[in-house]
Amino acid sequence: MKRIAALILVGLFLFAGLNVTSAVAEDVLYAKISSVELGLGDKAVLGPYSFTFTDVSPDFTTARISISAGKGSSDVYIEEGKTVYYPSATNPVFALSVVIWRIKNKPVVYLDIMSPLKAIDTVTLDEGKYYRLPSNFPGIKVKLISATSDYATFNVYFPYSSTPTTVKISKGSGKGVAYKLNDKYRYKDYLYLKVTDTSSDSATFEVYLPKVAAVDFNIVKSDEGGSGTPSQNETLLVYNGLMYTGEKLPVKVDDTTYYVKLISVVSTKASLEVYRKSTKVGTYFVNIGEVKAIPDTPLKLSIQKTEPQYNRSTVLVYAPDGAQVTPILRAADIVANIDAVPKEIMLDNNLVVVISVENRGKGDAYDVAIAAPLPDDFELVSLAKSWTFKTFPAFTNMPALIYVLKPTKVGEFDIGKAVVTFYDDKSLETGKKRVIYSAPLTGIKVYNIPSIDVNALAYNGTWSNYVAAKVGDKVSLKFTLRASDGNPDYEFVKNATLLLDLPSSVDGQALVDIGTIRAGETKTLQLDLTVLKENLTNIRATLVYLDPLGGEHRLALGNLVTINSIPPRIITEEVKVWPTAEELPSYVNQTLAKMDDPKPLAEELAGISAEYLSPESNPWKPAAIVFILLTVILAGVAYKYWDEAEKLKEKLERKKQRRPGGLPKKEGGEEGESSEIVEL
Repeated sequence: MKRIAALILVGLFLFAGLNVTSAVAEDVLYAKISSVELGLGDKAVLGPYSFTFTDVSPDFTTARISISAGKGSSDVYIEEGKTVYYPSATNPVFALSVVIWRIKNKPVVYLDIMSPLKAIDTVTLDEGKYYRLPSNFPGIKVKLISATSDYATFNVYFPYSSTPTTVKISKGSGKGVAYKLNDKYRYKDYLYLKVTDTSSDSATFEVYLPKVAAVDFNIVKSDEGGSGTPSQNETLLVYNGLMYTGEKLPVKVDDTTYYVKLISVVSTKASLEVYRKSTKVGTYFVNIGEVKAIPDTPLKLSIQKTEPQYNRSTVLVYAPDGAQVTPILRAADIVANIDAVPKEIMLDNNLVVVISVENRGKGDAYDVAIAAPLPDDFELVSLAKSWTFKTFPAFTNMPALIYVLKPTKVGEFDIGKAVVTFYDDKSLETGKKRVIYSAPLTGIKVYNIPSIDVNALAYNGTWSNYVAAKVGDKVSLKFTLRASDGNPDYEFVKNATLLLDLPSSVDGQALVDIGTIRAGETKTLQLDLTVLKENLTNIRATLVYLDPLGGEHRLALGNLVTINSIPPRIITEEVKVWPTAEELPSYVNQTLAKMDDPKPLAEELAGISAEYLSPESNPWKPAAIVFILLTVILAGVAYKYWDEAEKLKEKLERKKQRRPGGLPKKEGGEEGESSEIVEL
């Protein structure tokens, strides 16, 4: 029967091993407690977990480890040289491996307890600055002591030592630092830092901790008989958490309820009171890291961390197996605030809205959701209008939540309230979320500038943009300014001033104060200018004003009015139209000579001339006049023919000069040419 039972046990070991030794991703990093020595029945306790060596296969190749996490427990079978993942290979909390020895015919295992690392934070630090782990983790702080473009160097401070551990990490790489659990065991790579970016004076890095980040670790030995049954004096860690001054933690052992009360906290120790039911057992001062047994009780107390600024401490309570602890339920006190910078803007500017959230309570908040208001008449420009956070520890502030809105119209607006929903320890029992609201953000004012139209007229008898004046005259100028339609309470300009560019030819007021011009409003102003000297004067102007928030603007108006003070002048110039009486005969002669048929004109002239001649008895006088006219006509004809002959002669001369070589000239050639000219 014993042999059959042994074979069944071996089969169970192998079957269990086949079901739990599936491999996980190779890139998963683990924190590790190495070679934990356990005899049969001994127990290693890490935080709320305990690992008990309960059995071994007959061939000493497979160990059975019982894992307890609270009330329940489960067994895993670990073959030497293999790794088992608990509770599953896909989502492990621990990875376990063993080396089995037989010492004096008694089995001993050396257990490796590994917990996968997970990222808890991403941090950017400047040189000389510190980062502290969140309050629910050990009091470890990290200081960036130097950084370059390639690596960063850190000092890591642990609560049990004043001497830091220095670690140098290249960009893109990571390194782990061990946490000292006690004189014998260390939690290797407990704090793992991975540097993602560096500069000459800062570094960005990811912070990793094991899934089981507890650092209270001890070995509980079985009784001397080695049967594996725990001794009656065995104690387990039954509570590891925060306590605030004045709080009482109930611990029930068998039928007796004990109370642990935190009285006061300083930087290195805490004062606690222990009660058995309603009777005070005593007051005890416990240093950080010390484990103090409480006389006449089955309890042991330890302080892992103190935070005097919050009147709280991380308290560890050890009690016999089976003890029950009633957790302290604390409410979170969430306070939200919404504000805008600035609260008065122009229509073409953006409104930056900032939401801040603070937990002023003693309890943590969970699944925190923040919804930002988005009112009508505004558009969302950037970032989201809602955020979620898994946890929100007590006495902490969330980073400022910022989003940007753009107004679409002018006026005064109420942005609204920020809404925060969350759970805390008390609401988790009821399953009903808590909801709180910020005070409303009101009184946001949006302004705009209306467009300004400027017209100008001058008066010196009539109104026009072009007038004539004399030196010494006074010319009136009238300016009309009209603002475009809109909301006069939020669309206006103020401190408006008209700057006139006056040349030296006129004198008058160069700066005209207008004041405030509201949307839809028309303003008219008038002033006089004195003309000092003759000039064509252009009056230019610039409108200078402030917007509703005090920003200065300039509107160049150009040339508005022209004043002409140059008097008209009469210019006399002689224009020769007819020939004089002395020139007339010559003019008539030339005119007739140029005509092809001068006879009709000559006859007409003769008729005109005859009217001015007195009648005489000389009968030859009319004939003489006709003779003179004919003589003039014949002279003109002769002059014309002579002129043509000269031109022909010149032409023949040019031809004769161009004749190259050829036959010798005929005698009498010159005579031939002369006769030809005569004939013509």
